[in-house]
Amino acid sequence: MTTTELQLSRNGQKVVTGDITFTASDKVAYIVVNADATFANITDQSDNDVLTESALSGITLSVGMIISAKNGGMLKRVNVSAGSVLAIFG
Repeated sequence: MTTTELQLSRNGQKVVTGDITFTASDKVAYIVVNADATFANITDQSDNDVLTESALSGITLSVGMIISAKNGGMLKRVNVSAGSVLAIFG
């Protein structure tokens, strides 16, 4: 998959406003903040804590910010405390 295909959400997207767990076959490449958001939890498919790895714990992320796992990993759990995000399928 090319960068352009990922940017265009060619494989779809899903709005997340609460807690959701994606399977490996869902292939959530990244999330885009749709409304200013805070998070209780974001993990990758290996259960690594993306918030801690990215120093994003306890802060409000602004509209348009993109969050992804390290090393091209796919996201597994996204728990939005406030706001909303789009999960982009890769």
